[in-house]
Amino acid sequence: MFCKLISAIPCRSQPLVLVLDDLQWADEMTLGVIRMLMTDPDIRYFLFLGCYRENEVNDSHMLSTSLNDIREQGINIMTIKVGAIEKESTNALISDVMCLPPNLCRPL
Repeated sequence: MFCKLISAIPCRSQPLVLVLDDLQWADEMTLGVIRMLMTDPDIRYFLFLGCYRENEVNDSHMLSTSLNDIREQGINIMTIKVGAIEKESTNALISDVMCLPPNLCRPL
């Protein structure tokens, strides 16, 4: 029933994007729902973006197993590795968001 609801929401002109962070802590039920959404052939115009800490996930982790199961069903999974953000880059982001000079944001 959940997949039918999700499949009714997106369309070509208004796709649906679902973002879940910290998947290294996801339980078996959550991973099952993700697997169901990713492999249901009736769900179109849907993008799932999952984030996790690579250093906390090994080959035997439930997340790795779930991703392999999804791949085995012919679903393309793109992996993008993002490294640590440097302090100066973080400061520049905070400066931009708060509309303050970078030197005033450093203590934050």
